[in-house]
Amino acid sequence: MSNINIVHATSDTLVRIGLKSILFKGGGINTLYNAENNQVLFETLSNKKPDLLIMNCDQSNSFSINDIKQVKQLHANTKILIISTDKNPTYILSILELGVHGYLTRECDEGELINAIFAIANNEKFYCNKIINIILEKKLNSNDDCDPTSLSQRETEITTLIAKGMTSKEIATKLFLSPHTINTHRKNIMKKLGVKSASELVLYAVNVGLIYP
Repeated sequence: MSNINIVHATSDTLVRIGLKSILFKGGGINTLYNAENNQVLFETLSNKKPDLLIMNCDQSNSFSINDIKQVKQLHANTKILIISTDKNPTYILSILELGVHGYLTRECDEGELINAIFAIANNEKFYCNKIINIILEKKLNSNDDCDPTSLSQRETEITTLIAKGMTSKEIATKLFLSPHTINTHRKNIMKKLGVKSASELVLYAVNVGLIYP
């Protein structure tokens, strides 16, 4: 996808200027709107209907997790990339559970930011290495039993594709199966692994080496 229209939600002027200078170095970005508070953000989402929202959601005086929830409810077609300074794994998981499409920390470099934007624009998920490592380390430290659960070859294949951000429809097309069959496998996999979300499934896939952060 090219000519991406983006709205950047941040109250930090320096961050706003920095992101703008990065995004317009190369091609592919059509328009960058700025929103310094949630009122401007929702007006921009309603009037401009951007493809991607980049949000600094840990600015309690301007943007918060509640704004993400509202965006998901009111503007479901707008993809969301979170950039946060908060490294608390519980907080990170709570954001991922909302169905955001990408998550970076402020420590991520320019290349990761660009990769995230274009991956998300192409309907992929993007979690930077730092985020996956933080969550994985927390999860591993909280579990005494690290024995892997046995999945069938087909379940392992589907788990890997889910962890890479593919939808059930995309997996069905790739494996020449019906979406219903993929969804059935998905339910069985999550039940067998004892996980309740795609983000937890990603952690499992990283943990056992199906994908690499």
